[in-house]
Amino acid sequence: MSNAESDSEADQATGKRRAFLDMLLKTTDEDGNSLNHKDIQEEVDTFMFEGHDTTAASMNWTLYLLGSHPEEQRKVQQELQEVFGSSDRPVGADDLRRLRYLECVIKESLRLFPAVPLFARRICEDCHINGFKVPKGINAIIIPYALHRDPRYFPDPEEFRPERFLPDNSIGRHPFAFIPFSAGLRNCIGQRFALMEEKVVLAWVLRNFSVEACQKREDLRPLGELILRPENGIWIKLEKKTH
Repeated sequence: MSNAESDSEADQATGKRRAFLDMLLKTTDEDGNSLNHKDIQEEVDTFMFEGHDTTAASMNWTLYLLGSHPEEQRKVQQELQEVFGSSDRPVGADDLRRLRYLECVIKESLRLFPAVPLFARRICEDCHINGFKVPKGINAIIIPYALHRDPRYFPDPEEFRPERFLPDNSIGRHPFAFIPFSAGLRNCIGQRFALMEEKVVLAWVLRNFSVEACQKREDLRPLGELILRPENGIWIKLEKKTH
């Protein structure tokens, strides 16, 4: 998609931000062809609807992990207190930017339990990896669930440590060591939207409730289906906070 970037720069010059649908209507490929109505419908459907199950699954895992780690939950609630105080106002755009530790928690949850545990790609050209030739035209299976547990990039990979994703701790990490939304030109179109959704919903839950996990980690038995789910569901206890 070639025209979207230059149009975006033009919008920045005028101080306007184009709506998602406007961007799709004005986007062209490298040959100057616009998206047809079917292409636009598929992109909008992907953005608005196909992320529901994955986002819901991600929030379930995050609540379970926070319910299993009281200290990390305390840090999230402390951050929420600093941002919102005793107010019950809804989450705004400025708040989302300030919820940095909550974002680290979400990313660490996605590292341990990526909503999509594997995906496939077709190799478009011959390449060599560690001395092995990977020929053009074959299909490759990428498994984020395993990739995210590489101890070279994530020491003690089974431990829940949101601080891994603080800026200072991310320096030098390979950009493809963490790919819960895939990577490159075919990455998830709705990843920023999904992170915003998770922040808004989790912020509301954790401003109003304390979470306690009712299962041990070894009892979850994640199933590597289209969406990563525990075999017997996730059970948590919510206790209303007194302000």
